[in-house]
Amino acid sequence: MADDDIPYLTEGYLGEQAKFRPYELVTVSHQDPVIRLDTNKVEIVIGMTQPTRFTTKFKRMDPIKEMNSCVFAQNMGDSMHFNIAVSQTGFYKFEIYALPSGEAGPNFINVFNYLLHVKFVDAYVEPYPKQYPAWKQNGCFVFEPMMLQKSVGYGVMFRYFIPNAVDVQVKAGEDWYKLEKIQNNIYETYVDFATTNYPPGTKVKLNVKFGRNNKYDILLEYTI
Repeated sequence: MADDDIPYLTEGYLGEQAKFRPYELVTVSHQDPVIRLDTNKVEIVIGMTQPTRFTTKFKRMDPIKEMNSCVFAQNMGDSMHFNIAVSQTGFYKFEIYALPSGEAGPNFINVFNYLLHVKFVDAYVEPYPKQYPAWKQNGCFVFEPMMLQKSVGYGVMFRYFIPNAVDVQVKAGEDWYKLEKIQNNIYETYVDFATTNYPPGTKVKLNVKFGRNNKYDILLEYTI
């Protein structure tokens, strides 16, 4: 297959679908639905003018394989950010589904489809952290780390945007690390993993206490 060739796709598959504009969505980062990449990581941003819920599907085309864990979605204000990281070159389908928050119905509608051609792998990647419901419901955003390496043995800065938080903690194994509020709704702390030898498979969790609730909600869960 020549470098600029793309695999067969059904007519009308690429780009905007019927509900994209009625839902008041816009492409912010990538207007062209065919994205050719000289790297294995990309961030796709969709703008919105009303509160909107999103879900996605991500598939490798040859061989066909669903790879939804390669996508990390988060919103900041009026934009939805989809971070994608893969470990192999090739063609990938990225399908975005949406539903305005005020619209009833459990079924999300396909609003935009991209085709990604990853030509080179230039970055080491790990699976994105598991996202819990409280992360999505509260409109949180991770600045760093987007992912953690297995058996991490160096210092890591944890920095997040978390609205309405009373207390924010990172729990690595049985160790708790408090995050300090440095700006409005932005919390951070530094954890030196070189000083503690956590066993393989250790969970690193972002825990947050909201309002008067004394219970911590898990927002994200990394595995190292």
